Amino acid sequence: LYAMLNESFRHFIKVSLTVYIFTMLVWSIWSYLQFLDLANLNPNNEWLGSLCYLPHGSRVLMICFFRHYSIPALYLAEISGPALIYQAGYVEGWNYAAIGSIIAVIISVELVKWSRIAQNYSLFKPINFKNYKFLCLVVVISALLNGVFVNLIISMVDNSIIIDVITVFRFIIGDIAGASVLIIALWIIFTTLVDTRLVVSPDDE
Repeated sequence: LYAMLNESFRHFIKVSLTVYIFTMLVWSIWSYLQFLDLANLNPNNEWLGSLCYLPHGSRVLMICFFRHYSIPALYLAEISGPALIYQAGYVEGWNYAAIGSIIAVIISVELVKWSRIAQNYSLFKPINFKNYKFLCLVVVISALLNGVFVNLIISMVDNSIIIDVITVFRFIIGDIAGASVLIIALWIIFTTLVDTRLVVSPDDE
């Protein structure tokens, strides 16, 4: 029992470090691009929602592949990213809204699992997200839920923030676009490394 607990704890620490470092790296890249705002999409820094929100891709990937082990580190990155890297794009109550964002992805993963294995459904049963159809489903469903959850929470916490349909729509589009860009970028990087034999594909082992 001690050996099992020790192994689980070490796995949890390794996953937490991986999730936090990767997510903060994504936050750094996105915040820099957001700060530059080359297309001048939000000149007044209003609460409109990014049209290419890369951190949503990190949420989806980390929860899909590391499951419940990733949640503590992911939440820590969600609140420390805005606090340490880019405060201007966030409003009061983001600490609560971040919980809604993570819950949106968890619900999406469980919906995809339930739709495939309803008869043998288990909350902790993994799903093979190497099949990109399932990953794409999670991206779309979580974006829809996140657009509603986050803006609902923010409007309840901060009465000065006015939420309308356009803001929610921007969140949905931004989450889908950002997650897609991140996943495609990682796919290109990984396949290039495999093609140049700098890394070995798991399928070749």
